[in-house]
Amino acid sequence: METELIVHATNLPSIMEELRDRAGDYVKNARSKNTQRAYQTDWHHFKEWCAAHSRSALPADLLETVVPYLTAYAPALKVSTLLRRLTAIRVFHRSRGFKLDTTDERFRVFWQGLRNARGVRVNKKAPLMSADLRRTIQALPNNLQGHRDRALLLIGFAAGLRRAELAGLTVSQDLNASGWIEAAPDGLIIQLSRSKTNQAGEEESIGVPFGIDENVCPVRAYRTWLAVSGIKEGAAFRAVTRHGRMSDAAMTGAAVALIVKRLVKRTALAEGLNSEAAQARADTFSGHSLRAGLATSAAENDAPGHAIQRQLRHKSFTTTIGYIRSGSLFKGNAASFALK
Repeated sequence: METELIVHATNLPSIMEELRDRAGDYVKNARSKNTQRAYQTDWHHFKEWCAAHSRSALPADLLETVVPYLTAYAPALKVSTLLRRLTAIRVFHRSRGFKLDTTDERFRVFWQGLRNARGVRVNKKAPLMSADLRRTIQALPNNLQGHRDRALLLIGFAAGLRRAELAGLTVSQDLNASGWIEAAPDGLIIQLSRSKTNQAGEEESIGVPFGIDENVCPVRAYRTWLAVSGIKEGAAFRAVTRHGRMSDAAMTGAAVALIVKRLVKRTALAEGLNSEAAQARADTFSGHSLRAGLATSAAENDAPGHAIQRQLRHKSFTTTIGYIRSGSLFKGNAASFALK
């Protein structure tokens, strides 16, 4: 018995170390992998700056180190980027048992002054409105890539998906994927198992109904894509070359953005714009343009705010209001009544 107790006591430090490592993994999972990568990059940048200026990075003095660091990069970086770097510094301090008190009145005055001097304008990408989407869809060829793009755009738009969510969908249930697509009598059901605002993996269901116009119906476009591609399992949306060769792997969120830009440019060229002007228009769009396009188009067509919020899965209606306002700038505008 004594020998057994000694063995257990000897193993105790290693067991506790293993448990601490596992607990650390759970802490990391509280944030998305993209957020973790961004924080790691920001923290390393801050540490390098501190080393170059003979300052302590951990713990860092808020007024003597962090403020000069933010000041040094204020002319070159957006306020949102500076805020993310500040957050990363706070997160790393907290994880090591240190506190960086940004509620200090002197720091708050500095931060407010920086925001006022730089301005805090959000650089939003243009929404792909329903009319623009229709023109883009109708210009697609009936080859493998065209069918993929048609289904991709229409489902991304109708479901109000983020680009990573759209790229990660599978054709059948897969809890390791961002979500999957299920057939239903009234259309399709997008089951999201994990998303930007749902790191806990609670399933979220999004309905995608049949379109009134068969030419821009997401359900029919998806069924056609599965039929011509022969996909039975795995990733729903995959890379397809110009020569019709399809990959087995899921496409990336970045690829979704590139497809949106490419198709917007193609439509602009078809409308008579020169290459430079067409590229300039394409650069105002991104993968988020599908999600923003649904919300803005729905608001423009008087969809109830709560319906838009539900489709976009916004936690707060305040976020949804941003889309509704941009989609209702001219409809019901007070000036139109005043100028009668």
